Amino acid sequence: MRLPFFIARRYLFSKKKQNAINIISAISVTGVTIGTTALIVVLSVFNGMDVLLQKSTSSFTPDLIISPATGKYASFDSSFYRIITAQPDISSYNNIIEEKALARYKEHLLPVVVKGVDESYANNSGITDNLLEGIFQLQTPQGYQAIMGYGVAAHLQAPLGSDAPILLYYPDFHKKTSISALKTRQAYPTAYFSSQQDIDAQYIITDLQLARELFNTGKRLSKVEIRLSDSSKLKTVKKELTDKLPSIYRIEDKYQHNQAFYAMMKSEKLAVFLILLFILFIASFNIIGSISMLILDKKEDLITYKSLGMTDKKMIAIFKTEGNLITLTGTFFGLVIGTAICLIQEKFGIITLGDGGYIVNAYPVKLIFSDLLIIVAVVLFIGYTASYFPVRYLIRKLYAQN
Repeated sequence: MRLPFFIARRYLFSKKKQNAINIISAISVTGVTIGTTALIVVLSVFNGMDVLLQKSTSSFTPDLIISPATGKYASFDSSFYRIITAQPDISSYNNIIEEKALARYKEHLLPVVVKGVDESYANNSGITDNLLEGIFQLQTPQGYQAIMGYGVAAHLQAPLGSDAPILLYYPDFHKKTSISALKTRQAYPTAYFSSQQDIDAQYIITDLQLARELFNTGKRLSKVEIRLSDSSKLKTVKKELTDKLPSIYRIEDKYQHNQAFYAMMKSEKLAVFLILLFILFIASFNIIGSISMLILDKKEDLITYKSLGMTDKKMIAIFKTEGNLITLTGTFFGLVIGTAICLIQEKFGIITLGDGGYIVNAYPVKLIFSDLLIIVAVVLFIGYTASYFPVRYLIRKLYAQN
């Protein structure tokens, strides 16, 4: 066993002349433990939120989106679909027409985004998991149906199963008279969905044929949404499609299409991590105080070590190791406690969100191994910095005075 480590370990657990040193050392370990636990728990909650938000928006954020390079609409011919269906990593695709319109229910008006989808959209996108009430239907004997975002439904005050339809208006550019300048189609409210606040507040999902009639697109589409069997092959599939499809199409992945959303999640997580890191850095001053008082308490031992021929470097190593042991102890306990809290919450959902119509009942949590490695590495670095430089300065100053 190395001598500095042996002495540092004895100093950590032995009784000091001043009881305050033991108390400050315990506070130092506790501070590192709490800081490490907080970092693990908060980042895991953010990871859980990220997964939940991505899952809830997956129906509106497919893996790949192919749209016209110019203009709103484009024709997708048979050669296009042959290329798509020949790609083995593509599990499904859906034809989409999406455009802004004006919705009216009785006396309530609201600008909305009408998203016309085909029959396979519900199974491919998983939108049914986001339904709060009602059934996903595009057509019934009554007519076309409307699946509304919760915010749209709240604004229009359109109840499900109503005999009164939602009227959708869109300018008819082929008509010159003001009387017939608007094209009108109607859809009956059949379900509410909740995905993301911005989406809930403006989207109405309806049948693709209704969108064709309302926006007069003919056989043209706004885009084709593609979902992969393995999302890890996103870059590979995107590159292959880019090479094979003509330049009249623009190919975007979900990160490009929803760039602001993913950037916001990353920046929020980074901001919280830096705030907690700063708090942990402040708590590390307890380590400096503990080591400083220990040096003063053991200055007679230092004179003895010097007389026995111990070098300044080894004496610095003793108290540097002392600080590292405090940091390691706190990091270990924080790692165990933080991981245990996250695993318990992930499995049993003990801490709930309360009543409020949330998608999930408990706080979502997801442990990521790379986050744990980063946290441990950063905490150990802070502890090493907090112990090395003050120890080096104090020991050399103490010998200079003697």
